[in-house]
Amino acid sequence: MSASTPGAGTVVRRILVYVILLALVVITAIGVSGLLERVLGAGRELVADDAGLAASLAFTFIGGPLAGVLWWWQQRRLADPAERASLTWALYVAAATTASLIVFSTALASVVSDGIAGEWEPEAASVAIVWAAVWVLHGLMRASSRISPTRLPTLPVLLGGVFGLAMLAIGAVDALAELIAEALSFAEPVLAGGTNWWLTVLQAAVTAAIGALVWWWHWFRQRGRDAAGAFADVVQVVVTGALTLTALFGAGTVLFVILRLLFDTDPIAEVLSPLDTALGAVLIGGVLWAYHYPVLARRGSSVLRASRLVTSAIALIGAASGFGVVVNALLATFTATLVDDDPRTLLLGGLSALVVGFPVWWIAWRPERSVAAEDAADTGRRVYLIAVFGASAVVAIVTLLLIGYRVFEYVLDPSGFSGFVERVRAPFGLLAATVVVFAYHFAVWRRDRALARTIEPEAKPTIGRIVLVSTASEADALSAYFRDQLGVRVSTLRAAETVPAADPEAMPAVVDELRGISAPTVLVLAAGAEGARVIPLTD
Repeated sequence: MSASTPGAGTVVRRILVYVILLALVVITAIGVSGLLERVLGAGRELVADDAGLAASLAFTFIGGPLAGVLWWWQQRRLADPAERASLTWALYVAAATTASLIVFSTALASVVSDGIAGEWEPEAASVAIVWAAVWVLHGLMRASSRISPTRLPTLPVLLGGVFGLAMLAIGAVDALAELIAEALSFAEPVLAGGTNWWLTVLQAAVTAAIGALVWWWHWFRQRGRDAAGAFADVVQVVVTGALTLTALFGAGTVLFVILRLLFDTDPIAEVLSPLDTALGAVLIGGVLWAYHYPVLARRGSSVLRASRLVTSAIALIGAASGFGVVVNALLATFTATLVDDDPRTLLLGGLSALVVGFPVWWIAWRPERSVAAEDAADTGRRVYLIAVFGASAVVAIVTLLLIGYRVFEYVLDPSGFSGFVERVRAPFGLLAATVVVFAYHFAVWRRDRALARTIEPEAKPTIGRIVLVSTASEADALSAYFRDQLGVRVSTLRAAETVPAADPEAMPAVVDELRGISAPTVLVLAAGAEGARVIPLTD
């Protein structure tokens, strides 16, 4: 085991300490907010809650000091660079920061919304105040040059930005949906949001405004937009995919409503009922996607390619589901149905999903273009193809089992309530869609595999291990840096303290030099302003 790799006891100790510390922070915050609630709500209590008061006092005056003592003991260890570079410390800061942000933001939205309605809820106000303090405290920890995590430093920023964006989107969709519902109230009085529809709009707008502030703080002020690294790329792809899903789902629902208005005979109020939320999802999801997609595209071709694959997968699920529903509805026309069970509505729903999903899948996947050998060998594309036809195979097996069950059920009891076609039409539609998806993607995967074999494999530089010689004060940080950047096992030898420390700004150049070396062992002498001297060893 290398000197820079922590032992099992150290890892277990870190996990236990930070889990206990997080639990004590939560307990203390609950206790303090309970006491503050009684102060803010003085005179409102009709029945004395001695049990609740006792719990709040215990949580505050026992959990608080225990959390303080544990933090005092642990923060002294953070003077060690290895402790600051530990994954558990980074995860603790991210978990505590994100959880406190979520709790205080939602509580603040509740307080303001209740205030608009002329109500006062001291419980929500106390929760917002206490958890805001917890969030600020952990933000100061993350900003401290002495104890801030050196591993995954942008994780809390990215998670906070995602939460703020989600809060903004939900509030904006709700506000817009209420406005649209009020505008559509001419169709049927039940569509109106009520006499105080404007109150609902304002409350949803408050949620959107708080979410926008949280997102702005993390995205711009904390520079989450410019965060580097693989995790930041994944977050950007996931956010763009979620916005794509929101917009496509809304667009499919809008088209479904339009088709029902044209071809269905149901009451207009019933037909228009999902239109408000669907339009809100299309508009808000589309606007946010239009902002995020160019930002994602600037992160590089690999990230853009991953986003296209995610979009393709989302659209494919929608199109395949629509195709299966269409087959289901067509089979329903051959069976005697109940008066209220009109397959026309089912058919229109399937057509909506198919018409919206298929063009988006075509644009994202571009099946008409010729695929170069380099594209066929792309890892993301190969994983996508295997995942799609693998999932399709699993769904097909399950669906076949369900069809078999329905067939035997009909054979054993042909006089049942439903006929044979009625029993199997839903799983058969799903099976038809799954078979089409599996056949196409399996054929593409086989073609890509044949193309990829035509590429001559390139010999890539490889390093078996790195032997790092540096001063004791920087050995742990440097070894963690080389291990994270190169994925190579690192062992350390401690130089005397009289040796000058290496210049940190020269380390990226050293990493670039190491990437071009092939050797079983490489000696790295880290000292002085030049950064480090790299010496490949033959043995």
